[in-house]
Amino acid sequence: MTAVVRETSTQPTSRLRLKDVFVLGAWWGLVTGLVEGAGLLGLQHAGWLNWKMAQMSVAREILWVSPVADLLLFAGLALSICTLGVLIPAIRDSRVLGFIFALMAVFDWGSLSGRLRIPAVVMLSLGLATVWTRWFVKRPENRLRNMRRSLPWLVATAVVLLIGVQGSRWMAERQAMAGLGPANAGAPNVLVLIMDTVRADHVGIYGYNRATSPRLDRFARQGVLFENAISTSSWTLPAHASLLTGRFPHEHGAQTGPYDGRYLSLAEEFQHRGYRTGAFSANTYFFSRASGFGKGFVRFEDDFTSVRDMAARTLYGRKFYDFVLQRLGYDDVPGRKRATDITQSVEHWIGASGPRPFLIFANYFDAHDPYLPPQPYRSRFSPGKTPGGALNSFVLRLNLRRPEQLQGEIDAYDGAIAYIDDQIGSLLDWMDARDLSKTTIVVILSDHGESFGEHGLLMHRNALYRETIHVPMVMRWPGHVPENVRVASPVSIASLAATLLELTASDNAAQFPGPSLVPQWRAASPVPSSDLEFPLAELAQFHFELEKQNPVYSGSMRSVVTPHWQMIEHSALGAMLFDWSTDPGELHDLAANPEGRAVAQGLSRCLHDNPRKLDEKQCGVEEATEEKH
Repeated sequence: MTAVVRETSTQPTSRLRLKDVFVLGAWWGLVTGLVEGAGLLGLQHAGWLNWKMAQMSVAREILWVSPVADLLLFAGLALSICTLGVLIPAIRDSRVLGFIFALMAVFDWGSLSGRLRIPAVVMLSLGLATVWTRWFVKRPENRLRNMRRSLPWLVATAVVLLIGVQGSRWMAERQAMAGLGPANAGAPNVLVLIMDTVRADHVGIYGYNRATSPRLDRFARQGVLFENAISTSSWTLPAHASLLTGRFPHEHGAQTGPYDGRYLSLAEEFQHRGYRTGAFSANTYFFSRASGFGKGFVRFEDDFTSVRDMAARTLYGRKFYDFVLQRLGYDDVPGRKRATDITQSVEHWIGASGPRPFLIFANYFDAHDPYLPPQPYRSRFSPGKTPGGALNSFVLRLNLRRPEQLQGEIDAYDGAIAYIDDQIGSLLDWMDARDLSKTTIVVILSDHGESFGEHGLLMHRNALYRETIHVPMVMRWPGHVPENVRVASPVSIASLAATLLELTASDNAAQFPGPSLVPQWRAASPVPSSDLEFPLAELAQFHFELEKQNPVYSGSMRSVVTPHWQMIEHSALGAMLFDWSTDPGELHDLAANPEGRAVAQGLSRCLHDNPRKLDEKQCGVEEATEEKH
């Protein structure tokens, strides 16, 4: 009887040796990370992540990044415990250590989807960690012995995943390059530079009163500028799908979730024609492999390209950002790629490859909220030293605390455009120095705009007013695209694909319906409005509780822009009509007056009958337009 009492009183309070503390920490770190990596990837693929977790997408690299990160985290914790154990010996008790590591593991796994509230995850973790600890302390030496035996296998699994994932990506790129057929002699390079979230009226050559874009302004005078380029949506995912496929959102389907690859993309088309194809994205949330855009690109650099980015995509990396960094005043997007990073990556890839022609899509993300460009750009247009950062959709800061903060946001946003402009200028200089400019079609444009209080809205993906869909678009190819030409007609960014195919003499233009924009500058006089196809923009409903003030909360939206009108149709609220040519701020809704009603009805009928074919004849807007203008 006495022997039993001694056993039950001493075993649960046994102190672990230092090496056993590290074994316990390493074992739990690797197990936690292996489950975390597989869980994040699986939940993302199944569409079971909540919106916040899904924004920070993951790729196959997470399968080895999570184990390595959690191994370092848990080993660091073990080291801290051993150090603290000098002062507090009881902390090395098997019950305490077993409970701590098990608690961290279960909390990690329970938080992966983001759908369980933190208190629920904590309660679940406490319960399961307690159960595991009771099991562990019954025979701690046996449990530790099994852990020591299985630890090399866990390490080997992580190493195999690292080599397998990175090796397969390297091999896939090598095989893709080796499988390229011959390119046509004299085929031009194609470089598409996307300034994410840059609205046209904040660019100098579009009439802005600040010097935000001196390099783009100079570039525009060397080619064709589209004064009224219209995006196909007011946010990144559907707009990029349109750029790559030449299709509108209702066609390509990437309105609320990843693009499913239903249409041939520019990357696939140019790869088939012997081009090296590369994508370099700073918007790793919605222009990424996880968003469905990897197909056809030999190289796609999005996430997992830096230690900061890798750490930020693990579960505890995300929690560290949410609960520590933000409280210490860090407001930026974790692991954010700067314009400098994108420019350097593009230059390196071009320089390291052979003589084949290339197609590159590069996304610059610095003008996206939170507006926090590096100095001196951040304060370039502001009397204050640190404007910007008040709006941050990544931490759901969707409104301003004080009205006077708005000007600071605009100042920092303009500074971000200036920063992108400098970096694009640096890339163009680099190409000039290597005699690449004459053989390269360069397109600089934006995917969508931004709201700064117009119509009571902030940021984007909230409506389809002009400030969110009117974007800069400029094209240059010396000797083939004329210099210093401005096209006034409204055009869609979805026409980029057909335009590039015509410029590069492709015989597969039927896959990209267009229309091509080449006739816009080749015509001796402006293309008659009767021959124009009107740009279409679409926005699916986003029923997000924190954004009830946004029109898109209560229904989907579609917009059509003519040389004078913009009609916005809301699925629940009806149509609005603006004469943007005389009312660029779209302050006066004309849909209710007799003339405006006729125009709105004609455009609405077109949208429902054949949204792919929107023109004056189909929509019946000739008479109303002629009468007013």
